[in-house]
Amino acid sequence: MAQKSDELLTRAREFIKEEKRDITYAYVGGSVGRGEADEYSDIDLTVYRNIEVPPTKTDIIFKGEIIQLEQLHIIELPNKSRIEASPWDFRFLLEISIIKDEGGTLNAIKTWAIDYFYSEIGRNKMMEHVSMIVRERRRFALECVKQQHYYSATIAATGAWTEAGFLYLLYHYHSLANEHLIPRTQDLEVFHQFESVSPFKLDVNVSEVQQIMSHFRKHLREKGYAFNDLFELHDRLCERKIQRLLNKKEYLNILFQMYSEALWLFLETSEGRSFETYYDHLPRDLQKGLTKIGFVPLDDNKVKEICRLSEELLSLSI
Repeated sequence: MAQKSDELLTRAREFIKEEKRDITYAYVGGSVGRGEADEYSDIDLTVYRNIEVPPTKTDIIFKGEIIQLEQLHIIELPNKSRIEASPWDFRFLLEISIIKDEGGTLNAIKTWAIDYFYSEIGRNKMMEHVSMIVRERRRFALECVKQQHYYSATIAATGAWTEAGFLYLLYHYHSLANEHLIPRTQDLEVFHQFESVSPFKLDVNVSEVQQIMSHFRKHLREKGYAFNDLFELHDRLCERKIQRLLNKKEYLNILFQMYSEALWLFLETSEGRSFETYYDHLPRDLQKGLTKIGFVPLDDNKVKEICRLSEELLSLSI
């Protein structure tokens, strides 16, 4: 893994070197940044430019590798005041590999941030932030139950459990990897309880999951939406993620990861509509497909149980 990570970091540095526009800072995150890259890994590259550029995300091919490129202006560079105000939003600094850093500013911020995240003050602030997110999602889920909006209730309750899980993952395993959430919590009793009421059921063919996601992206493109996560290159990224998890026989994790991908697409294209309204306007075959990967309306008791379990999981980190 370390060798593959080094290879992809080299590609990222080569990309930076060949870029003609001014790049002041750059880092690689994800599996490459963590030193866990494998044959299925892409390069999550973030660059900060000293010129006016709109924030953009683009998937590109560079020397045979897929780069997920995010471009920001240097004004967006993390600083102490912003990190102190919202450490959970900047936790990515824990797992980045810096590949360009004029003046050493980014490395200094990263070093300071890591110390802060694991300090008593930083940890308490992070827990406070996550607790707020979990409880707001629980509140929304229970309000949706009252309104009999069971799709939205299920999504919100599952989101509360997931956020609590990410906090557990950070403080018990020092990891931010989404793909680690299921395998690192599956030995917990709270996970087994969640699994018994969750919207994820292992009665779908893995190859069908990828087809569902491709179909969803194609449908949204045909509706006129155009942003990075909809482009066909992103289908290749999903295929890689599925294949990696398939090799590990992490079947539930495949569903969870693709559910998360589909949820992001919904949030980016919902235009303020509830999931109930959004779902009703989808083609029937796409409705059926999304149901297979977890978009189902759980009943009152299951939604309330997931909400309860999210608090229980949260307590394991507090």
